[in-house]
Amino acid sequence: MRVLIVDDHDENAYYLRAILSVHGHAVDTARNGADALDVARAAPPDLVISDLLMPVMDGYTLLRHWRSDLRLHVIPFIVFTATYTEPEDEQLALNLGADAFLLKPADVDTILAVIAAVMQRARANRPSEGVAGPDDPVTLREYSEVLIRKLEQKSLQLEESNRLLQADVAARERAERALRESEARFRELADNIDDVFWLGDAPAGRIHYVSPAFEAVWGRSVEHLYQSPDAWLEAVHPEDRERVRRVIARATGGRWDEAYRVVRPDGSVRWVRTRAHPVRDASDGEVKRVAAVSRDVTEYRRLEEQLRQAQKMEAIGRLAGVVAHDFNNLLSVILSYATLVLDALEDHDPLCEDVEEIRRAGERATGLTRQLLAFSRQQVIEPQVVDLGRVVRETERMLRRLVGESVELVLADVSQGAMVYADRGQLEQVVMNLAVNARDAMPRGGRLTIEVRAVELDDAYVADHPGLMAGPHVLLAVSDTGSGMDQATRERIFEPFFTTKDNGTGLGLATVFGIVKQSHGHIYVYSELGLGTVIRIYLPVTERTHTTRPAARPAPATLHGHEAVLLVEDDRQVRETNRAILERHGYKVFEAGDGAAATELCEALTEPIDLLVTDVVMPRMSGRELAQRLEERRPGIKVLFVSGYTASAILQDGVLPDGCAFLEKPITPEALLRKVREVLAPTPPAA
Repeated sequence: MRVLIVDDHDENAYYLRAILSVHGHAVDTARNGADALDVARAAPPDLVISDLLMPVMDGYTLLRHWRSDLRLHVIPFIVFTATYTEPEDEQLALNLGADAFLLKPADVDTILAVIAAVMQRARANRPSEGVAGPDDPVTLREYSEVLIRKLEQKSLQLEESNRLLQADVAARERAERALRESEARFRELADNIDDVFWLGDAPAGRIHYVSPAFEAVWGRSVEHLYQSPDAWLEAVHPEDRERVRRVIARATGGRWDEAYRVVRPDGSVRWVRTRAHPVRDASDGEVKRVAAVSRDVTEYRRLEEQLRQAQKMEAIGRLAGVVAHDFNNLLSVILSYATLVLDALEDHDPLCEDVEEIRRAGERATGLTRQLLAFSRQQVIEPQVVDLGRVVRETERMLRRLVGESVELVLADVSQGAMVYADRGQLEQVVMNLAVNARDAMPRGGRLTIEVRAVELDDAYVADHPGLMAGPHVLLAVSDTGSGMDQATRERIFEPFFTTKDNGTGLGLATVFGIVKQSHGHIYVYSELGLGTVIRIYLPVTERTHTTRPAARPAPATLHGHEAVLLVEDDRQVRETNRAILERHGYKVFEAGDGAAATELCEALTEPIDLLVTDVVMPRMSGRELAQRLEERRPGIKVLFVSGYTASAILQDGVLPDGCAFLEKPITPEALLRKVREVLAPTPPAA
């Protein structure tokens, strides 16, 4: 037979269809009463099984229309519903003409038994007892009272269900929106930060996620990593790989922190630091996966290395300055006494030649100390506005003789008008030292190229060269085609006494380094073995238009005098030597070992003091402070400062202030006497 199933729930219709089809019945379906009437009127079924509560037209209304239709009213009608709150529900359905009232859920046997009983009664053509006609007033009244109540209850249920559904939908939409926003923020963060984010069993195991920055750091595609989880570890530098493996193996709970090198496909090497952290389950605390962040620290490592190198050079410079200062004191004594002995000997005395050799050795040692002071930036300089290109041009003839015929000297792009504020003599020394160094790197000949030009350093270049400031500079570049240097040599070439030459002193480039730094410049070396060397020096362009220099004093006519001199020196030998020199030339000398003793002595003396000769750096009180105190107590006293180095308040940055008399150690008798005479007066007054 053909059975029409009326139900708005597909699963119920499917259930009945499955039961009936197995037993050979044909099945039609409708989702509400209105559709059911259309289907039945087009092709009347043998049986209808209908739900009660449905959209558009419910089961009660369908039953009324069914029993009032002349074609359909004889067809059996079974109510199959889950809505059953009161006994009146079943009675109303039966009063409206239902042949059976079946509650959901029902098993197969029950459904088949009810269908069989209904169809048997239909075949016997026995009308149901007590079934009222569809137009019976009582039936209609019961139908209206019950149907309205059911519809009201169902409406309230639907409203409550709709309210709960809307709340659930709103909550779900909020959760989904929050999830989308969170994912978008994470994606934006991961896609725009240089750090690499990992998520997986471990960075050395199966990878669940890695951010796009992996491609920039490792130089490999993310897809390649997913295909081969060990790809990241395989890219670790061979010298670091086993160490990283051991660190991961020893990691507690997946937590580890290690820096290592990564070799990119193009051969370049990057330093990477990875920090891994365990991700634990909120319920049981077990480690479910590992989250890690990898950062490219190549630039940090480079800056750290530069800082260490700068600190090393600074420490060496301080040591060199201290050594030079103490050595200058010894040389002052040696040179002074050598001169005094020579003055006391007859010209034909055989000891003259021996003492002269002592004096010459002392002078050569003086040159070494000056180079050490230049390296430590403690050398006395007299800066002025200098055209660096002109300095190089004027030294060209000397440079050609210096490098020899086997080396081709090329002055390329040596432009004039590149003005810097520096000591001209020191700039000449820089050019000479670099030329000699380049010549020695080309024993079989080659090309030496010197360039001087104005350059504008931008932010990008300055970022790669720490210490430089953006803006206009003058570039001095010295290039050679010599043997070049490896990295280990490049890192030490500016250290004093470091040399790769058989007969080198190791002070040439150290001196260059100190002069450049003292002139507020920067020096960089580019060199490869077998490819030559380029040394670039950047000096800031000066805004000065001229240099004010103190007028030169005329040379004194005599080195003798009779004035009173207060000699303050913390080195006993130097103090005694200088006192002997001054006293032999007619001066009355008062001496003190430090500033405090000099102050007490000055207060105790009643006679005038014409000149204060003081060391600059002394314990407890500096020479400048002493001079200020004595100038307050004895107005008009003249001052001569003496020092072996100039890292002091009186000579800031190694620049000699205008009007300040200064004598650099080591001191020779003639230099001391001339300077004293210049400060007091070109010629001594009459006795």
